[in-house]
Amino acid sequence: MKRHLFTFAALVLPAVGLWGQNPITLEYNVQQLREEFSEENANWNYMSSVENLYMPDKGDLFMHRNNPNSAYAFVTKWENSLRVFSIISRLKMGPAETPDQSIGIVCLVQRDGKGAVVVEFNKFKQYRVKQLVGAYYRYISGTAEDKGWVKSNLLRGKDDYNDLEVRAALPQVDVYINGKFAQSFDVPDYGPGQMGLVIGPGTKAKADFFHVHATSQTIAAGDSSAVVNNTPVTPIEQITKLRFELEMKDRDLRECQTERIKAVSVMEDQIGGLISENQRLTMQNKQLAEFRNEILVDMDEDAFLTVARSLKDEIVKNQRLESQVQTYRDSLRTTHQTYSKLKLALLDKSIKKAEVQKVERDRQESINTKSEIEAELQDKRLTKEQEEWERKNFKPIAATESTAPDAKPVEQPVGKPKEDKKSEGKAGKKDNPNKEIAAPPSEALPEASPLPIPVRKAEKKND
Repeated sequence: MKRHLFTFAALVLPAVGLWGQNPITLEYNVQQLREEFSEENANWNYMSSVENLYMPDKGDLFMHRNNPNSAYAFVTKWENSLRVFSIISRLKMGPAETPDQSIGIVCLVQRDGKGAVVVEFNKFKQYRVKQLVGAYYRYISGTAEDKGWVKSNLLRGKDDYNDLEVRAALPQVDVYINGKFAQSFDVPDYGPGQMGLVIGPGTKAKADFFHVHATSQTIAAGDSSAVVNNTPVTPIEQITKLRFELEMKDRDLRECQTERIKAVSVMEDQIGGLISENQRLTMQNKQLAEFRNEILVDMDEDAFLTVARSLKDEIVKNQRLESQVQTYRDSLRTTHQTYSKLKLALLDKSIKKAEVQKVERDRQESINTKSEIEAELQDKRLTKEQEEWERKNFKPIAATESTAPDAKPVEQPVGKPKEDKKSEGKAGKKDNPNKEIAAPPSEALPEASPLPIPVRKAEKKND
C-alpha cells in the first residue's frame, strides 16, 4: 500500500511573497472533503510506530511526532486535481518543550515530492509560511534570521484551538488565521497536489476537523477530484510517480531499520544480563563442585549428613545472630538519635536561659550606670551651689596696716577686755592727742558655712 507521508528538510533561502496584493474574493461553497476524525477511514493512512502516532481519539485526530530532529507530513490519500480550493482545519498544540514544536497544514504537495506549501503555528503565538523547493525550504513569511516566524495577535493561547485556512486560486495563495486574513503570496509553476497536516519535531497535537471546499465555477468547469482518474498520464509522470513511491518505500524501510536497530539494542542488553547471570551461576557451581571434591570425597553418607546438618544449624544460628545484631544496631541508632535530640533540647534551653540572664544583666548594668551618672551630676550640682554660696556669704576680715602684705587675713575676735580698750585709748591719746578714737568693731557673729561635701554625702546615704 502506498503511504502518503512525507518528511521535509529545511534550509534558509530568500523569502518570497506578495504582501500587498489583493486577497482572493471567490466563494468556496462546494464541499469536496469532510473529515471529522470520528473513526478511521480510507482517506488517511493511520499509523503507530516508534517515531509517529496518528489515530482518532474522541472525535479528534491525535498526533505525536517522537522524532526530535525533523517534521512530518501526514498527507491524505484522497486524490484531487483542484487548482482552486479552500482548506480549513481546527488545530491545537499540546504542551511544548522546545521552540521547534509546531502544527499546521501542508498543501500543493507536488507529484515529484519536490514542492509543497506549509502553513503552521507554534506556542509563542507565531505563524510561518514556507515553500518546499526541491529538498529545501524557502521562507515566505518573516525573515531568514527568525526562520520565517511572525508574531500575530490573530492566534489564540497555547491551550486553545486555532483555525487555519488556506485559500488557493493558483498561482495565488492566501492564508487566514481564525477567520481573518494574514498573508497572500504566489507559487508559480505549481499544479494541483495532495493535502494534509504537518507536525513539527517532538510535537503532540490534535486536529478537530479537516475540510476542503471548491467553488461552483471550478466544479462546473470540470476541475474536481472526479476527473483525476480520467486524466491521461504521460510516461514522465508515471516515472515520477514511481520514483516518489520508491522514495516513500525507502523512507519506510529506513524507519523499519531504525526500529529494528532499537529492538536489537534492547535484546542485546537483555542477553548481556542473562550472560552475566549465567557466569555467576557457573562460578557458584564450580565452587560447590570443588567443595564436594576436596572435602566430601572421603566421607561416608552418615558423616556427610551429620556435617551437612551441623553446617545448616550453624548457618541458621549465624542468621539469627545477624538478625539480633541488626536489632541491637537499630536500637543503638534509635538511642543515639534520642540522645542527640535531648542534647539539642538541653542546649536550646541553656542558650535561652543564658540569653535571658544576659538581658537581665545588661538591664541591671544600665540601671546602675544611670544611677551613677545621676549621682555624679547631683554632686556636681551641689558642689556648684556650695561654691556659689561661699562666694556670696563668706567675707574675710581685712588685714591691719601693720600686717605684712603676705599675711593671711585674720578674723576679728568677738570682743576685748575693757582694760585693753582703756590702755589702747590712753596710748592713742598719748601718742596722738588730735587723733580721733576708732569705733569698736562689730560684735556680730559671722554666718555659719555649709557642711563639707563628704559629710553631706554620708548623711544623704544614711537617709
